Amino acid sequence: MKPHSIWPKEILMNAIGIGSIVCLMMGCSATSFLNEGESFYTGSKVKIVSKNKVAGQKGIQSELEELITPEPNATFLGSRIPVWFYFMAGTPKKEKGFRHFVKTKLGSPPVLLKDATPEKTAVNLENQLNNDGYFRSTVSHETHTKKKKSSITYRVALQRPYTLGEIKYSLFDTTRTLLRTSLVENILVKTGQRYQLERLEAEQQRIQEVLQNQGFFYFDDRHLLFIADSTVGSHTVDLELQYERGIPAKATQIYHVKTVTVLPDYILGDSIAAQSDTLNVNRFLYIDSQHFFRPEIITDAINLEPDTIYKRVNHEYTLSRLMSLKAFKYVNIKYTEDKTDSSLLHARVYLTPLQKKSIRMQVQVVSKSNNFVGPGVEFTFNNRNFLRGAEIFQLKLHSSYEWQISQQQAENLNSFEIGASAGLQVPRFTPFHIRYRSARYLPQTQFKLGYDLQQRMQYFSINTFNAGYGFIWRKTMLKAHELFPIDINYVKSKRTSAEFDSLLMQNPTLANSFQNQFIIGSRYAFTLNTQLSEDVEASYHLKERRKYNFYLNVGADVSGNLLHAIQSMNKNKEKPYYIFNTPYSQYVKADLDFRYYYQFDTHTKLATRFFMGAGYAMGNSSVMPYIKQFSSGGSNSIRAFPARSVGPGTYNVRTDTTVTTSTYFLDQRADIKLEANVELRFDIYNAMKGAVFFDAGNIWLFKEEESRPGGEFNTNAFLSEIAVGTGFGLRYDFKFFVLRFDLAMPLRKPYLEEQNRWVVDEIDFGSSDWRRKNLILNIAIGYPF
Repeated sequence: MKPHSIWPKEILMNAIGIGSIVCLMMGCSATSFLNEGESFYTGSKVKIVSKNKVAGQKGIQSELEELITPEPNATFLGSRIPVWFYFMAGTPKKEKGFRHFVKTKLGSPPVLLKDATPEKTAVNLENQLNNDGYFRSTVSHETHTKKKKSSITYRVALQRPYTLGEIKYSLFDTTRTLLRTSLVENILVKTGQRYQLERLEAEQQRIQEVLQNQGFFYFDDRHLLFIADSTVGSHTVDLELQYERGIPAKATQIYHVKTVTVLPDYILGDSIAAQSDTLNVNRFLYIDSQHFFRPEIITDAINLEPDTIYKRVNHEYTLSRLMSLKAFKYVNIKYTEDKTDSSLLHARVYLTPLQKKSIRMQVQVVSKSNNFVGPGVEFTFNNRNFLRGAEIFQLKLHSSYEWQISQQQAENLNSFEIGASAGLQVPRFTPFHIRYRSARYLPQTQFKLGYDLQQRMQYFSINTFNAGYGFIWRKTMLKAHELFPIDINYVKSKRTSAEFDSLLMQNPTLANSFQNQFIIGSRYAFTLNTQLSEDVEASYHLKERRKYNFYLNVGADVSGNLLHAIQSMNKNKEKPYYIFNTPYSQYVKADLDFRYYYQFDTHTKLATRFFMGAGYAMGNSSVMPYIKQFSSGGSNSIRAFPARSVGPGTYNVRTDTTVTTSTYFLDQRADIKLEANVELRFDIYNAMKGAVFFDAGNIWLFKEEESRPGGEFNTNAFLSEIAVGTGFGLRYDFKFFVLRFDLAMPLRKPYLEEQNRWVVDEIDFGSSDWRRKNLILNIAIGYPF
């Protein structure tokens, strides 16, 4: 009987398990599979040797090391387990099956010294140094081999960099005054800068864009040449920008767009249907066979206009705005020259619609930092181009069941949630007709309607109805506005247990926040995000772009003020005032979220956040609505404390002996919040990232509550009431989302006596009791800020 050419699965599974254990125990490095003379490549380092003092050597070293390829094989405790799998799987005879899975999924091919090509890499590093202005720098390499493991050291003899001296833009002298003014604005190449080939190329691209925005349709940055003279001395390079010889006549000719034709139902590869209707809409030719869209909806989003000079920016804005309609799978614009006048162009806008209707189901397993775990399901139905105006109608149904498991409580708690929401997104201001032609981005009007039922099985259920009407728009990539002049919530609480009634009787303020009420108001938010930089240098991907950026969100929320002003005219009417036999909330609220990021290098970033917010109930309300109050603690807040458990002030519900019922289910909320976070993020290996973080903050009440002593904000004491925590995080970047694990512990507990609040000296990782009471593992999707 012939031996099997493919291992039986049982044998292979056992081999995988046993082999992995053996490799870990014996330090298996897969070197036994290598041929004579072969060795594993374990990595490289760059060592800079310079007779002259050159600024920024550490940064130069990091940039050069990033250029070195390939990456060595990953090791764990000295073992190359993926390489071991690769060799043990042998050669699969089919591109599927278990052996193929082991070789391609579990295994990875060995990275050998010969793959590192040190001679070629040294030349590449020299070229990069010359491109960055470090002329006449040289790179040598040295290989270190021991026990079939090889590493490489690249020694860089670094020379002083050359800087830019006189810069001549003689070609600008022949252009029109208006064009010359545009060309010298935002110039990237300036005297005194270090010579960089990358910067010169970026300047050529900038000039190309300027000229194309002035009608030079066929102009290309390849028609520009920088003539460099490095013989002027003093490590200086003089530059002169010239046109290339033999530049085509078309590149120097100004073009106009004669006609713009729109094809809103174009199918790739198909010819235009003979029965298509051709309409004249706002001077556009509109060829339509399906009549899916109202024509003006499409033409209003197009920046190209007939009988105007060609501008590249109009071309780019048209593509951006049409894609932002979210109704088309493909958008393309093609130009042809006029047969009688070659300076005229005919533009054709080809639009391929997306599928009109779609439905999606998402099943989730929820794990929250407040110990609630459980399954969830969500159905989403989308109807694009709902009213033939590129509107998107979305219907969403969601449901989840959670139970809370904790060693710090005697009973488990259950929570059930079900809800539905309907929304209509309209890609324009409605009912106003504003063309908004000067911006890259289309505004959006949103209509929202929703219902949510949340039931804590042992205690209560809350019904929430909401409706909203508002606008979202951005003038630039950096700045976004959100204004909802109508934002209505109706909250109806239903008590389901005597235990919860007892708790509300003990806490009148909590009872008021849970009462049935309308929240009728408006809200506005402004966002400034420099991570989406429109900086000229960043737009050309220059390496010397700034290493820092920030995010700012400022919001304001008001409710009940107009209603109260009207109803208060009747001075004989008793408070609180009602609408539809239900009291309404009256308050003002504002918050600020500021985040600052500093990139040390491509592998290390410092991320910080500061949040402050305050809400004040007045007039018709004595307390802020429960859903509008602030909370602190959890996976996106102070990670060393359970979700929404910090505060207010020095109060701690878990140690409150006056509360007779279990209150672990109850979120602690208040009127004021201050919070700060610092996180150092760094790469560990490939997609695995790490972080060390510190979190601090608390919440407070504006007015003293007898049931929550110590919760009132005091300007002289609030700093001493800040909760502080620290921890370490592991994150795996799947490209489309980040899975995050943050292990945190408290450093300062505000609810203890003031002299005992710092608990650093109590840290005892060896104690199971300390770990149970202090360590919290936060599992979440995405970064906390």
